[in-house]
Amino acid sequence: MNLRLLCSILALILGVLDARVLSFDELKDKPKSLAKDYYINRLINEVGVSKEQAKILSTQLYRNGGAVKKTLDKILPKAQKIGICDRFGLKNILDANLSCQNALTTINFSLKLDEKTRHILALNLEKSYPKKSQILLALNSDDKLMTMAKIGAVSEFITLLKDSDKAVDLPLNFMNALYNAKGFSSLLNSAIFERKFENFRSNFLKIDPQITAKNDAFLLGLNALILKQNSIAMAFFKQASLTFEYQSQRDNAKFWLYLLGQKQALNELANSTDINIYSLYAKELLNAKPFEIYVPSPSVKSADEPNIKDPFTWQILANKAENLSKDELLKLASKFYTKESVSAYVYFMQKATGWGKNYYIIPQNESLDELDAQRKTLIFALARQESLFLPAVISTSYALGTMQFMPFLANAIGKKELKIENFDETMMFLPSVAYKFANHHLNYLEKFLSHPLFIAYAYNGGIGFTKRLLKRDDMFRGGEFEPFLSMELVPYAETRNYGKKVLSNYVVYSSLMGSNIKISQLLQILNEPRGGYHFEKF
Repeated sequence: MNLRLLCSILALILGVLDARVLSFDELKDKPKSLAKDYYINRLINEVGVSKEQAKILSTQLYRNGGAVKKTLDKILPKAQKIGICDRFGLKNILDANLSCQNALTTINFSLKLDEKTRHILALNLEKSYPKKSQILLALNSDDKLMTMAKIGAVSEFITLLKDSDKAVDLPLNFMNALYNAKGFSSLLNSAIFERKFENFRSNFLKIDPQITAKNDAFLLGLNALILKQNSIAMAFFKQASLTFEYQSQRDNAKFWLYLLGQKQALNELANSTDINIYSLYAKELLNAKPFEIYVPSPSVKSADEPNIKDPFTWQILANKAENLSKDELLKLASKFYTKESVSAYVYFMQKATGWGKNYYIIPQNESLDELDAQRKTLIFALARQESLFLPAVISTSYALGTMQFMPFLANAIGKKELKIENFDETMMFLPSVAYKFANHHLNYLEKFLSHPLFIAYAYNGGIGFTKRLLKRDDMFRGGEFEPFLSMELVPYAETRNYGKKVLSNYVVYSSLMGSNIKISQLLQILNEPRGGYHFEKF
């Protein structure tokens, strides 16, 4: 690390941020926020608290879940309530009353019983709980799946199918009922992203597209596409385009309509109000008017605005903004129109305008000065998606700062790789540190990857996940509908969507940084052998 730059970063750390674990007394009066949850988690794990202090802190959580909840549960385990049926199990279920027999005989519990016990239970429950009686008898049949289908036990059918993948031919009415059952979305996700139920998935084609909506409709379209039933896929994608909530999702579905032959969809995409890889691609193909991009360029470095590098200060400001009128938001935004706080300015301006303007920040920071345009472009594309360039945001998984580094990675880089003396993970709230760490991490990722899409996958999901993905024989290997189909089949939804958004950011920032690279070029590279990754280094 450049010595002058390191000294300036350390000076900022000492002058701006108290980089340490906050004490119980400092934390107990802080407002509820993800920041407070994060610091509570650190306090307990790194310093320790008394049981009484843990009880107090447990009442002050912003999000009653995640890492801090697990940490507190170790200190304050919940007392388990013992119900009237809890004393019965597999060995003494027949001693229970009818209500308990009905309550306890879930599908997973019943599968562990022997046939004789299931038969006795079925007879016991026949009058008071006829459906449960039928289900128990179905589990004693030779063909459990088909018997469950015949009696309309859709939830139980889903549970059995998860461990079976038997080739069955089901009627349309049952598949429509299956679509509306709890657990269907999980089943469909497993079929699409985990390549499960190969012998069953043709049954999904029978579902009436008109009863489907949003992501389920979209995934049913992908399933039909994989099974080479393009006309059926088209019907599902059309339904998805009509029912999706967000413009970016509707554009995604419309793009598949275009690929399947509906040429008018390309014109609709070119007129989209959302910047995404599909609308950018459509505008390029049709030579349509480009999106209007706003790049704020304040001339003042700072103006005594609130310190948005402090996570508690930022949370108070963000909470305040939720209840402000448009005029009040515009007035608040104006206070942050400085080089150091332009991200807050953009955040409040976006809220004031209903996120209708396309702001793309080009930050000015000493950690970026010596980087080339391509590296800056990539860092900006990632930062815009990670945090909107806000320096003190904390995610639900406690990713920190502008570049959203997880604490384990921040500490590995800060302490072991860059060997920064007295490094603390809260230094990630300083943009100078965040950009420096991002550049360092990208140096590592680019040993294996060169395409911004794959780098985005690795930045979000990890290099191990990305290596496994690119080693698969059915991903990014060219062919019909590629690379678009592979981009839809990335297993994790967060990483899948993150990659697309970073790629669209990359195209916009490339243009702003003086490059003439097009979205079509970036997509074409993905279809080339080893396009965007160094397979031999895997």
